[in-house]
Amino acid sequence: MELVQQYQGALPIRQEIHETHAAAAEHWASPGTWWTAEERVAIVAEVRRAWDADPMPPWTTPSSVSGLIPADHILPSAAIDVIWRLTNHVTTLTHSWYESYVPERLSPARYVEIVAMVAQITLTDRFADALALDRIALPPANAGNPSQALPQNAEVSTHWVPTAPIVDGSWNPATPSEVPNVRKALSLVAAERIMQWTLIDAHYVAGGALADDFGQDHWSLQRSQIELLGTRTSIVNDCYY
Repeated sequence: MELVQQYQGALPIRQEIHETHAAAAEHWASPGTWWTAEERVAIVAEVRRAWDADPMPPWTTPSSVSGLIPADHILPSAAIDVIWRLTNHVTTLTHSWYESYVPERLSPARYVEIVAMVAQITLTDRFADALALDRIALPPANAGNPSQALPQNAEVSTHWVPTAPIVDGSWNPATPSEVPNVRKALSLVAAERIMQWTLIDAHYVAGGALADDFGQDHWSLQRSQIELLGTRTSIVNDCYY
């Protein structure tokens, strides 16, 4: 079987990274749950434009800056504003900010799909940027319609957005239980939750091994080294968790 080689560079890159990043590119260029393939490709481009743009204060929305957003942009202005805020100022989000967009300007599910894509694109692009590699190139948008699939029993509980209960036996096969909040945050849009954790598992550790693998080595790092890097990154990014 031919190996997927998503990146070309001098440094060796694990095959799991090549494969999951290639899968992400195909995923973004395919119809989503609530956004079309063309809109999802535009979301990727907008995340990158937001990251590469000159800094703006968080209270300035790109849709309010004359000439910044083309009048014929495929995405609604609310989506573009949310993408830029999530990409560049995620630590400034408040519940009142969220309620200024959801549900009147964006449905909760369409918002969650954007959140998931911003997180996925940020992961892959910062990986490429850090190693001076070209960012993932997307294939042409695939034909088809959004699935509009909603999970059962989704409700607002510990998150701003509705979430659905997820029981996972990989944490403890003997007694399957509901996954932690961080792993069900995107459960309103199941396809994005799966893609998000496919990427995370390839870069970090598999979710089922999260609590009981401290005696094992992963990739070229020990688990303690992974956690040290993760903790430092969380502090720098002012991560809630």
